[in-house]
Amino acid sequence: MRLPFPLWLDETLPKVRQPAQYIGGEVNEIRKDPATVQLRIALGYPDTYSVGMGHQGIRILYDLLNRREGVACERFFCPWPDMEAELRAGGHRLFSLESRSPLADFDVVGFTLQYELSYTNILTCLDLGGIPLRAEERDLSHPLVIAGGAGALNPEVLADFVDLFFLGDGEGALVAFSAILPELKAKARTRAELLHELCVRLPFLYAPALWQMRYGEDGRLAEAIPAPGLPKPRRAVVYDFERTPIPTAPIVPHIDVVHDRITIEIMRGCVQGCRFCQAGYEKRPQRFRSAAKVLALAEEIYKNTGYDEIGLTSLSSSDHPDLVGIMQAVDERFHARRVNISLPSLRVNEQVKDLPKLVRSVRKSGLTLAPEVATDRLRKIINKNIKNEDLFEGALAAWREGWSQIKLYTMIGIPGEVDEDVAYIAELAEKVSNLRLHFGGRRPGIVHTSVSTFVPKPLTAFQWHGQPTREEVDERQRFLYAQKKNRAVVLKFHERDRSWIEGVISRADRRIGRVLQRVWELGARMDAWDEQFKVELWEQAFRDTGIDAAFYAHRHRPADEVFAWDHLDLGVTKEYLREEFEASLSLGETEHCQTGKCGDCGVGAKGCVEIKGSTGYFPKYTKIVEKMRERGTLTLGIES
Repeated sequence: MRLPFPLWLDETLPKVRQPAQYIGGEVNEIRKDPATVQLRIALGYPDTYSVGMGHQGIRILYDLLNRREGVACERFFCPWPDMEAELRAGGHRLFSLESRSPLADFDVVGFTLQYELSYTNILTCLDLGGIPLRAEERDLSHPLVIAGGAGALNPEVLADFVDLFFLGDGEGALVAFSAILPELKAKARTRAELLHELCVRLPFLYAPALWQMRYGEDGRLAEAIPAPGLPKPRRAVVYDFERTPIPTAPIVPHIDVVHDRITIEIMRGCVQGCRFCQAGYEKRPQRFRSAAKVLALAEEIYKNTGYDEIGLTSLSSSDHPDLVGIMQAVDERFHARRVNISLPSLRVNEQVKDLPKLVRSVRKSGLTLAPEVATDRLRKIINKNIKNEDLFEGALAAWREGWSQIKLYTMIGIPGEVDEDVAYIAELAEKVSNLRLHFGGRRPGIVHTSVSTFVPKPLTAFQWHGQPTREEVDERQRFLYAQKKNRAVVLKFHERDRSWIEGVISRADRRIGRVLQRVWELGARMDAWDEQFKVELWEQAFRDTGIDAAFYAHRHRPADEVFAWDHLDLGVTKEYLREEFEASLSLGETEHCQTGKCGDCGVGAKGCVEIKGSTGYFPKYTKIVEKMRERGTLTLGIES
């Protein structure tokens, strides 16, 4: 039952873009009476409803928290600038969708961090929600501001604004946090005391306020100094992935959203070892869901939502040892209902050629492949052991089965790149396009080629590299475009200024918080959106704060660089990443973990996966999880 609109909201909604994003009351929404619970948590995504409601992490955490007695979890999203203006003009607060409570009324306000260009939206939400922007300005009367997700790998960037960061997998971590917070908050005399006790009890939490940063005379970070008695923060890991729950009755949004479909994560983690890929290192070890589990989840979610598309997601779905079995089972169950099956971008390997025919009975849109680079030399640098022959066979199979288009994900600006590497991106795309002519097509096939700009990320082998300057990116984009001769090949370049800002923020330290606050004060909003991004505001903010953007974006780090995340245990060790960095310089290749050879990356034997052959299942991993179950040390898959 939808709450009645207050008069001011009833009058405001007709004035704003997509008013349905502010009303709540969707199918499968969970609503609890705030007066009957001990803990109220507002989970938000720092972008619009249409973007945030497509994020599977929000759906999972919302469901898990609301399963708990005494806990109410509600949702909020960053309002579009027109709604922000209406809220400010009327003196109203940003509110949750379920109870329409101001954010300041909650015990906890949480954000999912996925993209650096959304960070200014966090400040918008805090300010509109009636919460002081800076963590140092809050006391026990204010909500705890928490954050997690990929951005938490370098939490220092948001240290001025966030009280607690969750490191690693969030499912069991947030549930454990919700279980002890009411008691600890009731006992705490100060906010600092509460943060300290939480970090001691739950090592996957990181509170920046309890750490002091020391900088050298050259401006580089020299040391991170913890408060007395603090353990080293270390990430949480969900080991029992098969049994880790996902919502089987997810909220069905009022409006079209990104990834508006059934979403089932079939595999978490990737062990291919691509040296630029943050998610690949962050999500180790590799864990799987079985075909039977995936099919059961798909059936239940379909029954509760009526969606006509099933997304089978992971970092590298074609590496799942039973992907063919999953595809066959889902296709056989759902093809008569005309339910589409979608896969994310696929790693190019020998399985790719088998996938198009497995979904030939449902509607076909596009097959997405991720070669990343086009030449063998660059593949050795980034440690992406793929073959063009597999790419071409996959494309041939797609054209043969009647797929309408193919999308390629590629990248420019990789360390060691030369003109030949860039030019061959166009040649590779044109070869894929022309393969359609083999099947009687009168024209080459449409190949959309996404060309992103390399951005060095924390916890990768390339975290020591500098990012190409904007001028260098311009030159490479123009050069690549000039190589294209086939009109069926469509090149889409990422916006170079946004890539630049992303590069500045991704490896910065807590001093960058001054820039984030200043650019927000200058009016930066929704920077991930083309129509909202204004690079001149960022340039002004760097000038106003005296922060040198090049120091963070373009500087090559020496071997002894102290990174802003070095004091956190994020799984993969810095020593291993440095070995991979050195290997890239000599075109050395590292075998992936599925070969059974351990590269000693630091994740540890407990998380290692051993796969023998393409259809085998991880015996070491299974034995480890069973032992943890016997000891009673599994809580939603997290070892305590």
